[in-house]
Amino acid sequence: MSMALKERLNSSSLENLRQVAVLEFTDEVFESDNYCSLEVLTPDEHQLFIVNRNDRTLTILGISKDMAVTKETLFTQRIISMKEWFVDYSMSDNTPPRKLEIELMGGRTLLIEPGLSTSQEKNYKKPEFSNQVNEDFERLIAALKNTVIL
Repeated sequence: MSMALKERLNSSSLENLRQVAVLEFTDEVFESDNYCSLEVLTPDEHQLFIVNRNDRTLTILGISKDMAVTKETLFTQRIISMKEWFVDYSMSDNTPPRKLEIELMGGRTLLIEPGLSTSQEKNYKKPEFSNQVNEDFERLIAALKNTVIL
């Protein structure tokens, strides 16, 4: 196993997002098997997506450049469909998905694209980082599928 999420979030650019997560969930979110989490860095906001298998929720913690914090919790029974997007899929290499599109009741669509992180943080271009992010993304998708019947 390469770098854990907890360690990645200790980098100077992400430590505030980790502090928010610890305030909301204590360290349990990084240590418990009940949670699967994935961070996504965009130019405007750092986001942490957290699936709680027990509560059947998807929580999105966000922190913007001006330190504004947002928290949204979505109940997975409100998910209508999930689409995994693959680019240049290879059966032999078992290419991971590039983004996840979640359609919610009311017509809202949520996109989760961990690949955006590579354009925001040069460390994410390193193979050990990108491999771990891919693993985290696949775990997040699996956790969502475990909480919702599609």
